[in-house]
Amino acid sequence: MRLIFCCLCLFLGELCAVQLRLDVHARNAILMNAETGAVLYEKHAHVPVHPASTTKVATALYVLDEKGDLSQPITVSSNALKMKGPKQVLEAAPYWLTSDGTMMGLAKGETLSLEVLLHGMLMVSGNDAANVIAEGVSGSIHQFMQELNQYLQRIGCKNTLFLNPHGLHHPEHVTTAYDLALMMQKAVPIPSFRQIISKRTYRKPKTNKQPEGLIKAFNPMIQPGKYFYSKIVGGKTGFHSAAQNSYVVAAEQDGRTLIAVLLGCTKREERYEDARNLFEAAFGEKKMERVLVRSDELFTKSYAGAKTALAATLASNLEISFYPAEEPEVKAYVHWDSVSLPIRKGQRVGEIRALDSAGRILASSELFARTEVKGTFFFVLKEQFNHIFR
Repeated sequence: MRLIFCCLCLFLGELCAVQLRLDVHARNAILMNAETGAVLYEKHAHVPVHPASTTKVATALYVLDEKGDLSQPITVSSNALKMKGPKQVLEAAPYWLTSDGTMMGLAKGETLSLEVLLHGMLMVSGNDAANVIAEGVSGSIHQFMQELNQYLQRIGCKNTLFLNPHGLHHPEHVTTAYDLALMMQKAVPIPSFRQIISKRTYRKPKTNKQPEGLIKAFNPMIQPGKYFYSKIVGGKTGFHSAAQNSYVVAAEQDGRTLIAVLLGCTKREERYEDARNLFEAAFGEKKMERVLVRSDELFTKSYAGAKTALAATLASNLEISFYPAEEPEVKAYVHWDSVSLPIRKGQRVGEIRALDSAGRILASSELFARTEVKGTFFFVLKEQFNHIFR
């Protein structure tokens, strides 16, 4: 990382991150740091494609971030359960269900809480639950989709258009790997979302229509077995013939959370292999240290009425640590304190802050006066005069 000193006390860092080098089966993929948004790996990540049931991440995110009340009771309507027949392709609404799609198994007139419905939507990928949620929180599924698309635009998803809340195929229902990563990035910090996607099982309470039942999550990477991966936080799978196999998943190690999005895998198991390989490559990197500004570098500032310019140095090196695939673009600014003459030797006079491209402070170090700075004879005289007649 090369730093260039410019006027206005600005340092600019060149982006030198080296993308992880590995092959994935997915046609479209991305690996993103959930906290910083840094992209460690991407493959056709900005190409619009069909997301299948990973759409449900967006539905859950919007509901939890904007609608809120998990205890809200919602009654299942016949409209939310409407099925598309084999000869109704053209006249069917985009949210109509299909007989071969995954279901929570809801019944018309059944009343459940929003919390229970979210478990059914995220854990077993209930398309019926997604419709019921959308209709219940917004009054109609059409209204929900308008709200959801506006929300996704606000959070930065520029290449997404969703026509239904579940992801069943529609030719115009598209997003990108990058946009899905943004959705997951915003969803993972929400405690209720994180809890649901991490559960292996959930006991669905008795309703007015059905007895108590057990829900088992369909996510092999959190279930004991061949694809179990201990670092997984949770995720959402998806499939239909046009989209192929898709997966949005988060993993964590040493407080560092990463998000993988894998779209267009031909075989189901490829998405789990890709996710594990991406996470292991990233978690296997060793942190690097980089000195941005040394403590012996001199900074100067002129003050009106001073005999000499101020010379200041850092108390310690300004340095950052980062993983190679996440080396940030850095801007470092000098922030001078508001001080009055005389300035004592060793007095704090400011600090330098290193910021990433999103404006987050990566590191800071204080500036201290290297020598004393006194006012001129006339400056001192003026100050005394002002003090007497103040």
